[in-house]
Amino acid sequence: MFFKGFKYGANRFSIRGFLAAIFHSLMSSPCDAPGVFAKSESKCGIEDWRELISANELSLKCQLEKVIYCKCTNGKEHEFLLLHFRHPTQQDAEAILVSDRIPDPTGDNTTNNNNNNHNNGSSSSRRMQSSRIISPSIGPTPAQDSVFTMFNSVGNIPTYLDRTYGEFVRLTELQFTSARPSAHQLSVLLSVIHQHSRAYKVRQYQCYWYAHTVWEVLKRISPDCFETEESAVRSSYRGLTIDKADSVDEIYNKYGKEWACVEQEAADLRRKEEKQAQQLRMEGQAEERARCQVEIEQVTREKEEAVRRAEEAVRRTEEEAARRAEEAVRRVEEEAARRAEEAGRRAEEEAARRAEEAVRRAEERIRAELQAEIDRMRAQYERHAV
Repeated sequence: MFFKGFKYGANRFSIRGFLAAIFHSLMSSPCDAPGVFAKSESKCGIEDWRELISANELSLKCQLEKVIYCKCTNGKEHEFLLLHFRHPTQQDAEAILVSDRIPDPTGDNTTNNNNNNHNNGSSSSRRMQSSRIISPSIGPTPAQDSVFTMFNSVGNIPTYLDRTYGEFVRLTELQFTSARPSAHQLSVLLSVIHQHSRAYKVRQYQCYWYAHTVWEVLKRISPDCFETEESAVRSSYRGLTIDKADSVDEIYNKYGKEWACVEQEAADLRRKEEKQAQQLRMEGQAEERARCQVEIEQVTREKEEAVRRAEEAVRRTEEEAARRAEEAVRRVEEEAARRAEEAGRRAEEEAARRAEEAVRRAEERIRAELQAEIDRMRAQYERHAV
């Protein structure tokens, strides 16, 4: 995050701004949105920057809070833009990017993605950069449209601006309120502008045209934005207005078509992802149903096994009860037979005893009667003998 006390293009600062800078430097700065909130310095060509933004969800959602239109006060009075972005999840985090157009003498429209060589002497680096800004070749020269990002720490942006552009002034500011363009939208717009003219032409497609076109199309994309008083020195050199191509309407229309294609691709991708998610859900539901079917079959088998075991237990219980009943009946019958036999034996013994007793008594009675008869006959005999 950069301290708000810094005044671009002027060697002025306030104690309040300095303290704010120190405070912000102590706060954690995110670096999870490549192309906007970066880990280190990098300078990307427009197409590379668009790809970098498109590859990260957080980068796509970073919102453009304001744009500052800047103009060098030396050389050919080069113009460039400062892009202030807010992080989509950490609203206090701010990143400042730099975008401009310069001629590319190498002819390959490439940039060094790790611009640590900028640190090798600020004056010589600035002279090299200035020579490319000031003196494009007379013939067709490829344009190097680029976006510079850096790790958000105190001093990075002022150092880079001083090293690259030297002295400059802030001409005007564009504030976005409710409808803030996203980094994704800006990457599409810069890509459309770059594709509209890949050549750097001093009288048509120079840095003035690039900064002016970005600025004016952004105003149309977010019509509720607030612009500070427009400076008269924009697109001018030493007070003289410089000719440039009037491409705002055409590029705005191209951007609308390109952004519609991007949104359509995003919608198609969402539908594809939703279809895939639905397919996965259906496959998951099928797997869940299969798993449930297996569980149901398992429960059914367990239930059948439980019923079988219960029936087996009932059968065994019934068999045991029948066996015990039979055993009880057998024992009762045996006991009854034993008792009957014992009773018969006792009855027979009692009958025999009683029979013997009767015989004994009869014998005794007979003996008594015989004895009495003998005694009577003896007595009679004795009487006769006398």
